[in-house]
Amino acid sequence: MSRSEVRLKADTTSVETKADTTSVETKADTTAAVTMLEQLAGRADLTEDEVRAIVSAATRLYANASTQAGRELPPLTSDVATTDAITLACALLRSQDLTPFDMAMWFSRGERHA
Repeated sequence: MSRSEVRLKADTTSVETKADTTSVETKADTTAAVTMLEQLAGRADLTEDEVRAIVSAATRLYANASTQAGRELPPLTSDVATTDAITLACALLRSQDLTPFDMAMWFSRGERHA
């Protein structure tokens, strides 16, 4: 092997190692973010603006992930109460000045999750 071939091989190994590290860091970041949100959910001292910013970011995260997946993703874990889910769903509709009729049109476009 020539010197340039060895260098190319070393560069490729380096890139693979970086990709693996990024994947691990992303998993740790996601776990930390979920843990922080769970802690915030129990607090009563958050302002409306803070809650709005968090829900807005989560909404963009969900919409982007669904678009990237090419399908509607299951949005909630099984431990979220139905009352909590419908409370958020109604608030989201009102925030966008939508009616249940508007939602029905969009609802028929999505997948049903068991």
